[in-house]
Amino acid sequence: MKKFKYLYIGVLSAILSGTFTSCEDYLDVNKNPNYPDESQVTVTTLLPSAFTGSAAVMGYLYQLYGSMWSQHYTQNPSSSQYITLVNYAMTSSSDLRLWRIPYADVLPDLDLVIKKSEEEGAWNYWVVGKIMTAFTYHVLTDAYGDIPFTEALKGQNCKYDDSKTVVYPGIIKMLDDAIDKEAEASAKGLKTMNVEDYIYDGDIAKWIRFAKTLKLKLLMRDFDTNKAEIETMLAAGDFLEDDATVHCFEDVVNKSNPFYENDRRQLNTTNNVRACTTLLNYLEKDKEHKDPRIGDFYEMTVASERTEYRAIPYGNRTSSTYSISTTSRAVIGATDPVYYMSAAEAEYLLAECYARLGDKDNAKTHYDDAVELSFARWNHGDKAAEFTANGGLYEFQDTDEESMLKCILTQKWIASTRCQAWDAWFDINRTGIPEVSEKTTDDATYVLGTLAYNPNSSLAMGQFAHRFIYSKESLDYNTNAPTKVPAITEPLWWHKK
Repeated sequence: MKKFKYLYIGVLSAILSGTFTSCEDYLDVNKNPNYPDESQVTVTTLLPSAFTGSAAVMGYLYQLYGSMWSQHYTQNPSSSQYITLVNYAMTSSSDLRLWRIPYADVLPDLDLVIKKSEEEGAWNYWVVGKIMTAFTYHVLTDAYGDIPFTEALKGQNCKYDDSKTVVYPGIIKMLDDAIDKEAEASAKGLKTMNVEDYIYDGDIAKWIRFAKTLKLKLLMRDFDTNKAEIETMLAAGDFLEDDATVHCFEDVVNKSNPFYENDRRQLNTTNNVRACTTLLNYLEKDKEHKDPRIGDFYEMTVASERTEYRAIPYGNRTSSTYSISTTSRAVIGATDPVYYMSAAEAEYLLAECYARLGDKDNAKTHYDDAVELSFARWNHGDKAAEFTANGGLYEFQDTDEESMLKCILTQKWIASTRCQAWDAWFDINRTGIPEVSEKTTDDATYVLGTLAYNPNSSLAMGQFAHRFIYSKESLDYNTNAPTKVPAITEPLWWHKK
């Protein structure tokens, strides 16, 4: 594919293993891959570089953490590659890449894209740079809380800004600025942008819809405060219709999806990531009407000659009971896209908005559309209607706001499997759906569709991972880093209390 003249996934693997080069093609022009000489790079090389690093961290690390903490997957009991993750035993040294790649690699490239495109009047690059910067800060502040923002990228000792009062308003302003530039970014005669844009091939209208939908998503972190603005946005419409994905991967060594490349190609075993009973049991709750997406999420077990699916209770380490041959491996595709936002997510967001506004009809319309898009992603769109029909397994429940939200967020949790699991983790924290249980899935009183207790967890029963721990690098070398490091269980300002 043409985009691979820019994107080398081998470089994604290098980034993820600690060699923080931006892109193979650019090593001869960047004096320092993390801090390139501004006179030697152009927006046409910087933007692909930013996408490369972003796809690496979002498509592997954030997706991996989200998949485990949302209990789509769990760790193979006979190995321990991800066991500290599954047990919520995260420390400031657990994985420095979660912070380093987006903050030290991606944001500097995007900052230069914005500066250089403004100087050149390349407003199409400017808009994409602004939106991707906003997205990156959104992920960082939602994962860590207070982060460097107003002084970010200006030196080693940047102050940490309050997420609620400084970072969030700043991100929303970035999105507003980008939206306001749509006409100039769509004008004729601008610097060409197609293969340099890994998501929308230079289609600014699609980027603007992405920006509007991301803004709506952020406003919903504090729905009551932002209710009037949300209603104004709903009335105006023009939300995301086309999935925002990096989608140019090949089933070739060093060119495949980052999760696949790092878990299935680079490790000494391909069996780490297994089906989790939390999700599988929910999808199979009606044995005669199983969710057709099961086969898109999990492989059938080898011991059954691939005629059945079997999962492992979250965090269970009994390898004799849950062996590789008798349990299902997670499906991770070599050519799977890396998702930033999807049309299904947009519909779930709209359904939630209307549910919170008490508009049951619009909530149901967008919910049904969201479920259909979620099924269609895996080529089951024709089967969605039977699930959302009256009496169907996923029929919309509108008794009250709570029942509507549970319906919407549960389906959104399922839909995020194999694509946006990191966002499911954010939603669990924001809404409490699915609810964190104190029961394992083996317990007779366990309720389907709740997050199961991990008996090997480093956290107390009923506790959950609400944030990443600040990176040791920042804590050690930034004199303005927080002196009191929040625990992994400490909620962020927008979390459900």
